[in-house]
Amino acid sequence: MTHAALQQFFADLHVHTALSPCGSDEMTPPAIVAAALQAGLALVAVCDHNSARNAAAVQDAAGERLAVLAGMEVTSVEEAHVLGLFPTVADAEAAGANVRSLLPDADDAYTVYWGEQHLMDADGRIVGAEGKALGLATTLTVDEVVGLIHRYGGLAIASHIDRRSFGVISQLGFFPAQAGFDAVELSSHVKPAALPEFEAIGLPMTGASDAHYLADIGCARTVLAAAEPTFGELALALRCADDRCVARA
Repeated sequence: MTHAALQQFFADLHVHTALSPCGSDEMTPPAIVAAALQAGLALVAVCDHNSARNAAAVQDAAGERLAVLAGMEVTSVEEAHVLGLFPTVADAEAAGANVRSLLPDADDAYTVYWGEQHLMDADGRIVGAEGKALGLATTLTVDEVVGLIHRYGGLAIASHIDRRSFGVISQLGFFPAQAGFDAVELSSHVKPAALPEFEAIGLPMTGASDAHYLADIGCARTVLAAAEPTFGELALALRCADDRCVARA
């Protein structure tokens, strides 16, 4: 593939739906698609906490208008957040079933504190509720989370590593180079003075909104130089294959 054949796409690789216990009820599949298109995005990744069960609905809502990757934001036993982006919904849901088995049930006290965890269809209708406590940590270490994502063909990205909570650096006190991450993610709040520290990690840097509200979609983004906005092209771009690349916008 020559450089001339590549195009530039804007992506938000970390968007939650109303399935996430901290996600707004407005984060329905059709509303997410509309907000992403309004923001000028070509690609989004649906990454609910510890689940991929709404990803298919967002894909169906998008149709051919917007590329949607199936993902999941897994909470490790150290309470570090790790994004998994997968080739297909089936891969994401299979990984999610593994994660789900490691979570306790959502009892009444959990639901009162966290709120409902809505399963939705492509039209935004509520079709069920997740019965596991998605807001809690799994029993997997960071290394084990990365390994699980890779076993299902996914890409593992260290979520919002600039944040003071729930990033691998803040939770572990260091960046775990041995874990095998494919990239790191910076939030919209990263301070410019901190960029050299994150660049020194030596992994591709992405930007993402971590949107829990519609207005946040696209507030931080990734620029993808690739032939098309797909999982396969993103994987190649993270490896800088044939002039493909990613950069934090």
